[in-house]
Amino acid sequence: MPPVPEYEIEFRWKEQVFYWEGDRGLHFDGGWGVKPYATYFPSAERWREVAPDWAMDKRELVLQRLIDHGPVHRVEETDVYSYPIGVTR
Repeated sequence: MPPVPEYEIEFRWKEQVFYWEGDRGLHFDGGWGVKPYATYFPSAERWREVAPDWAMDKRELVLQRLIDHGPVHRVEETDVYSYPIGVTR
């Protein structure tokens, strides 16, 4: 049986980007009407308000993993998040 990946990045229809660690995840808005696609990431100030407890100290790690994911998208930091970003599978 192959090892379970440490994390997963998933792009879904309707401009949704998910970052997963097992069954716990984070949902980010995306902009797909532009090239390259955009993934909108909460600013440091907003992160404290919208991230779940398990991800509170992982902002820089998650941000870097999204950036490193490749040229299919760019990551833009924003203050517009007004809702919790934590999700589960």
